[in-house]
Amino acid sequence: EVGSTYGKLPQLERQFAELQNAKHALAIANGTVAITVALQAAGVKQGDEVIVPPYTFVATASAPLLFGAIPVFVDIEEDTFLLDPEKVEAAITPRTKAIVPVHIAGCPANMDRIMEIARKHNLVVVEDSAQAVGASWNGQSVGTIGDLGTFSLQSNKNLNSGEGGIITTNNSTHWEHAWSLVNVGRVPGGAWYQHERIGQNYRLTEFQAAIALAQMTRLEQQMRTREANA
Repeated sequence: EVGSTYGKLPQLERQFAELQNAKHALAIANGTVAITVALQAAGVKQGDEVIVPPYTFVATASAPLLFGAIPVFVDIEEDTFLLDPEKVEAAITPRTKAIVPVHIAGCPANMDRIMEIARKHNLVVVEDSAQAVGASWNGQSVGTIGDLGTFSLQSNKNLNSGEGGIITTNNSTHWEHAWSLVNVGRVPGGAWYQHERIGQNYRLTEFQAAIALAQMTRLEQQMRTREANA
């Protein structure tokens, strides 16, 4: 049976979900494929358009390209460097399927307005929270406001395991789909050679999970130090 609850990997997923107040957390190889898998799990397909800000790490735009979706740039707010919600609607076309707001340097984008626009146009929202572990918007943790959220554990992030990523969601269907894509098409609780869809091996290792768990023991103190310094 796959999807064991024992080991460092499921422990990391449980503790990270608790940290971000999410129902589900899924460990993954890195933050780039986290965005790719999150978009696919939410139903974005080849040829669909994905709205992204131009001020971000390249992965925000390259992640949809990995499966043939098209990134469409919408400009940022001059005073925040975050995706400008008031410019999003003008970029929506019949092919638009998703919005990927980016929480730059731990500062959340205007999720109230972005979610309002997304619901109006029936669009998926994947929060690129690579730089925003522990951040929240109006009291709600990032990564739980949109349909899914993605985080990076790469070596220059606030919480790091050298390399790695996390997907968060409160939607159990999205979680199961993402879990399957990360685990070569298996299904949680299924047989080892039971492959229900096409997936890849995007799993994080036990070793990296152990490092991330150790880093989490001092995350809160580090966050307080950063805020005091800022």
